[in-house]
Amino acid sequence: MDGPSKRHPADKHDFEFMPITQLLFDCDNTLVCSEDIAFDVCAGIINDLLSKKSLATSATKYTGRSLQSKFVGQNFAGMLRQMEGIYKFTLSPEEREGLIHQEVTMITKELGERAKPCEGANEVLKDLKESGLYEFAVVSSSAGPRVLAALRKAGQMEFFDEKTIFSAMTSLPIPTSKPDPAIYKFACRKLGKDPRECIAVEDSVSGVKSAVAAGIKTIGYLGAYEVHEREAKGVELEKHGVVFCIEDWKELGRAIKTAGGVPVVTNGF
Repeated sequence: MDGPSKRHPADKHDFEFMPITQLLFDCDNTLVCSEDIAFDVCAGIINDLLSKKSLATSATKYTGRSLQSKFVGQNFAGMLRQMEGIYKFTLSPEEREGLIHQEVTMITKELGERAKPCEGANEVLKDLKESGLYEFAVVSSSAGPRVLAALRKAGQMEFFDEKTIFSAMTSLPIPTSKPDPAIYKFACRKLGKDPRECIAVEDSVSGVKSAVAAGIKTIGYLGAYEVHEREAKGVELEKHGVVFCIEDWKELGRAIKTAGGVPVVTNGF
């Protein structure tokens, strides 16, 4: 892809022009290169769990990469629920709470030591912030402590206030995960923003579904994917409602300005 790629508009639009004032960024593999680190940790926990449940075989043993291909964009609680469905077992509330605590603790530590910004992200964030045109927030499925650790290590907390970092796992009264739009709706309410004056930046299908279902125009970021994966991933994200896909953070400013004039398409959830 060469620059932002405009998707084909849907037949029906819910359109009323509002200037874009708020940018909502996903964290993992959008702001911070964190998914490889996180899924390596998750794979170890999941493999140990399946072993304890006497379900471990060569077919059920996950690598970080194989787990990521199935569950990218979801948080660990959502992953556990799917594992229960796939492998037909049930976790007790105590088991679930213990596993979630283990995952958050281990990944927070790893990200605090190893997380790096996505290429070009910090430079573009600085330019966008200095323009004074937009307010920034983070909207993530991941647990709050993990998101904060990643942003701090990546040198991005100068761009965000802790009060505008929202986690589907930590911020909501009832924890959930993308693709549920609850966290985007919650963020808009807390920020006092109409979804139509917001643009979200997401890298995953789950994230795109969440933002689009909340009535937010969404830009797909493909830069964290392998080069050979980007075209297919872009087509997939466009199918789920992104307005544009970009491969490089340097394209973001132009994509935001162009997307601001595109009708809002609400697919529902």
